[in-house]
Amino acid sequence: MKKKKVALLGGSFDPIHWGHLNMAKAALEHLKVDEVWFIPSNQTPLKDRVLSPAADRLAMVRLALKEDPRFKISTVDLSRNGKSYTFDTLKILKKQFPEVEFTWLMGADQANQFDQWKNADQLLEMADFAVVDRDGKEPESSRFNFKRIPMVYTPVSSSEIRKGEKINFLPESVRQYLLDHELYLVAWVSRHVSAKRLAHSASVARLCRMFAKAHGLDEHKAWLAGLFHDVAKDMPINEQKKWVAAINPAGLSEHHAIWHGYAGSEIVRRNFGIEDPVIQNAIFNHVKGTSYDPYAMIVFAADKLDPLRGYDSKPLISACMLDLYNGFMLVKRENREFLDREKRVLAEKESF
Repeated sequence: MKKKKVALLGGSFDPIHWGHLNMAKAALEHLKVDEVWFIPSNQTPLKDRVLSPAADRLAMVRLALKEDPRFKISTVDLSRNGKSYTFDTLKILKKQFPEVEFTWLMGADQANQFDQWKNADQLLEMADFAVVDRDGKEPESSRFNFKRIPMVYTPVSSSEIRKGEKINFLPESVRQYLLDHELYLVAWVSRHVSAKRLAHSASVARLCRMFAKAHGLDEHKAWLAGLFHDVAKDMPINEQKKWVAAINPAGLSEHHAIWHGYAGSEIVRRNFGIEDPVIQNAIFNHVKGTSYDPYAMIVFAADKLDPLRGYDSKPLISACMLDLYNGFMLVKRENREFLDREKRVLAEKESF
């Protein structure tokens, strides 16, 4: 009887991306395996980073693998504690599936570290090992004679995605999962704003969640709108101008201090995949407070009442908690009075 051939792809998958999926496709094509099993690790041996919760990483893998029935999941590493050594993983799998012929897949970076793997020489007796050409880099000279297979060039790593880079290399279902479960999002925003702006955005997001909870609204939606409301604020003015010209030409006649709201409303859709028109509207209108949608009122008020601004905003926060519309109108009035005072002070300075 012909043995079933299975390629094994282990990793933290924090998150899974098209690089992983293209490795699996390369194995199907070039190794002629019947299936590829993805094995999320419990704890990666050669990395000290604390991983995202196993339940989240497993859920993302499940979403990503729906595209091909030949892609399977093995939870062999997640079902036991401690570091996920390949030697232990293979020993368990070979015992459970003696009729299967296994090939372990790895990238050039892993091949270069293979002599550090637990029981490296014994591993070669347990299964075949194949190096997938993930990023166009040749493995360094090694005493191990691995198979090599090509794949579609996919220059991305999970660490880059966690930092908010190369998000387009995520399967759409995985990107939506990250948005829905608030994974990596603060880091995504941090790539576009200063540390001070990030602290403000996170504080506004917390206040938005609090307002939404007080009024029986979607806390997650409010939090997202608050976190991303200033994503374009630190963008150069000439870049903001291009976005405004494309999506809201009438806004070009307004002061450039308003432009980041217009630009941000489209950036969250194109760059981050936030398609919710309610969130986009809240970001679009958060500077002037020109929308009376509940989420737009929440973001406008939270932005102006952020405790990090350094003035006593507690009375107005309490007003918004009690009655969103009335609180919003009070914040608008106070903000207008503040701007009028600023204009008078500026005019007086210019008169001297």
